[in-house]
Amino acid sequence: MDPSAAAAAASKSRTDRTSLERERRMRLRQLFSRLYSLLPPQPVQKSTHQVLERATVYVKQLRNRVEELKQMSLRVEEECKGSWTSPVISIIELDSSLEVNLVMGWKGKFQLSDIMKILMEEGAQVVTAAANRSAGDRIIYSIHCQPISSRIGIATSRVQERLENLVS
Repeated sequence: MDPSAAAAAASKSRTDRTSLERERRMRLRQLFSRLYSLLPPQPVQKSTHQVLERATVYVKQLRNRVEELKQMSLRVEEECKGSWTSPVISIIELDSSLEVNLVMGWKGKFQLSDIMKILMEEGAQVVTAAANRSAGDRIIYSIHCQPISSRIGIATSRVQERLENLVS
């Protein structure tokens, strides 16, 4: 092999290694700069070692905070599941009949019989009554009734008032 060709090859490989090392350093500098930008601001410039230590501590703190927030979220979710929400009363007049719908939490203070008793006391005859449990621990009461006497009818406002007093 020609000595000048060997010298040229060695020079070329040295140039390649130098450029590869330069690119590696630039890539590390960019990564370090990106890491430093993710950390909370600090008034004093620190060495690379100190920044890396601070970054690892900061990441651990963030992980702990995320875990705390997850636990808090689960607690709040559990509390919301068990909480009792205020009931919703809907009374619809249909010609000579009345439909009463009530949506409330599963562990309410009263039962379907309490609602039917109020309706009967107000002059209504219960035709159909249904209680359905829905998702989220809620129960839906649906009662269809007619007046006992068509001349007297049913005082809808009075029924509404008594039902609201019952649920409150």
